[in-house]
Amino acid sequence: MSIVLPQRAVLPQRAAEFEAEVENCLVDARGLVRSAMDMRSRAPFQPGDFDGCNIHEYPGRSWDDFADYIGYENVGMCSGAYLSAMLCKYDATGEEQALARARRTFRGICWLYNLSQAVEEGFYCKCYGGRLSHEISSDQYIYTLNALDDFLPHAIPEEADQCRAMITQMVRFWMRKNYAYPYFGQPLQWPLARFPGFAWLAWVHSGEVEFRDEFERLCRLPAVTERLPYGELTWDEVLADAQSRPPAFPFEVAGAPRLIRLNPETTESGFVSLLPLLKHDAPHRQLWLRKVEAMYERDRRWIADDGNAMGAALYEPATGRIEEVRQLLHLPTHDHWRYFGFVGWIRSAMHAAMFARAAVGIEAWLPECGGREMARHILEKLSGDRLFWFVDMDGRQFPDELAWMRHVYSGDAVTHWLWSWWQLQTS
Repeated sequence: MSIVLPQRAVLPQRAAEFEAEVENCLVDARGLVRSAMDMRSRAPFQPGDFDGCNIHEYPGRSWDDFADYIGYENVGMCSGAYLSAMLCKYDATGEEQALARARRTFRGICWLYNLSQAVEEGFYCKCYGGRLSHEISSDQYIYTLNALDDFLPHAIPEEADQCRAMITQMVRFWMRKNYAYPYFGQPLQWPLARFPGFAWLAWVHSGEVEFRDEFERLCRLPAVTERLPYGELTWDEVLADAQSRPPAFPFEVAGAPRLIRLNPETTESGFVSLLPLLKHDAPHRQLWLRKVEAMYERDRRWIADDGNAMGAALYEPATGRIEEVRQLLHLPTHDHWRYFGFVGWIRSAMHAAMFARAAVGIEAWLPECGGREMARHILEKLSGDRLFWFVDMDGRQFPDELAWMRHVYSGDAVTHWLWSWWQLQTS
């Protein structure tokens, strides 16, 4: 990829505009940051917006309307990212407004945590529609735990006590469950490689030996030492898997190209899961660095010249050729996820912006990786009208009932863009 360096005079103004977008359109009444809004109206999706659309359904779902789901599915990730972004801004500029916004976001996270304790100690829910649900994911915990860790140096004593209590109880929750918790009613063992950073962070902030023991136990498991926390496979393993597996999709036949789907967001989520280990000098440092490097090297290939992340490509094992998918291909999929039952010429600003933040952070630990240059390329390309969850590259990739997917402004994209920008100013 040929990288064009950003027009640096443009980016500070863009950062101000993006922050105003978050403040005016994504922050809810509790101080939490929503994960999506309607790009057309620059407002949260409303009940009824998805009537007649092809939406996945779940028995016993935790929302009344899909607008509740899409607005809060990644509330922990977006709120954690925005808290960290505002702290980076404060460190770079000394602006009290940035610290005030960080503190307000912290209070929102505390509100969500306290709401969630009605389910179980240490539970941290996705509050669909701003209400208690029984749904969680390890991703939401990862970004929030790191944001609490970032906030501690700026916290007053009462806030610091809250941070430490939340960190320890949130980590204990996962330990009690042995890292297994249902996802929309389906049993799920979450990848163990995500959790050493949990245990180490709780050890750092509590000094309680149970967390150090759990860290050491996890580090003895092949599921931790031999797998990446997100995506799990290295680039070479992705290609080997594509080459060795039998045809899996209707358009795949013997000897034909194989579908590869990567998501560069996984580099950021994986890096943030490992960051406490690097930041707080955990043992096995070279292992964690190898994982970080493997994720970066895998997913950097998926950033296109326009700054978006590609969605899918076809790989020819015989020649090694990899070409982005440029046609609509239907896939067999679970009925619950039928709006993901296809691939096409579809890219993502959300995944790219999250990769940009990872790239900035990773260069601090791997100085030769070129992460800052990569991040600047992405930040320059992702202007205010392009922060989409999914980008329909020719306007023909979504059927009519899925047209809404062209208009989802991503809270993950804008908060990670800001986090990337302000970390560039402080590092």
